[in-house]
Amino acid sequence: MRVIEGTPQEIVEYKRLAGAGAEPASIEDGPASPDEEAEPARETAAPDGSASLSPEDHVALMKFIYGRAGKNDVRTFLTERFVMRLLDEEKVVVAFGRSSKTFDGLADYLMIRDDGPQRYGAVAYLRPSNGGMTVRLSPDDIEDLGEKDNPRIQYRNVSSSDPYKINCPLADEDALDLALDLVRAALEIVRTE
Repeated sequence: MRVIEGTPQEIVEYKRLAGAGAEPASIEDGPASPDEEAEPARETAAPDGSASLSPEDHVALMKFIYGRAGKNDVRTFLTERFVMRLLDEEKVVVAFGRSSKTFDGLADYLMIRDDGPQRYGAVAYLRPSNGGMTVRLSPDDIEDLGEKDNPRIQYRNVSSSDPYKINCPLADEDALDLALDLVRAALEIVRTE
């Protein structure tokens, strides 16, 4: 588990100097997060599917979630549980977005990306403030998953070029399980394309 701070170029240079950047990866983050700027900031990555967070990374992540989730205990709990399960079960990078409009320089969302070459950017955006998760899937992908009529899935009315067509708010435990399945499906798509 690691937390990396800096611009994408600084991170690539750091990885190169540290010997961790053997595989060149695109530093493009793809399309911007829905309704937000999408600048990568600090990254929290689980190098293998079962890696646990270091104490520093755990504190940074919890501080972000609790600071952004407000006073809704259920939303905070579900967001924390979703992120921790995702980090425990999948090879992903969780990155904090940047914003010049906030006191700490961080935006109000987390980006979830594959822990491999960044060809597509984030597969999902998670907002602790409302438990909202937007995932890089299309209605056809949802139909292929057999979830077409699931009431927890919300179809976004966005342009055909926007790859983030699905919302799945973390409203309860069943929505959390569904959100994990959706992120896994999006990861599978970007890993095979």
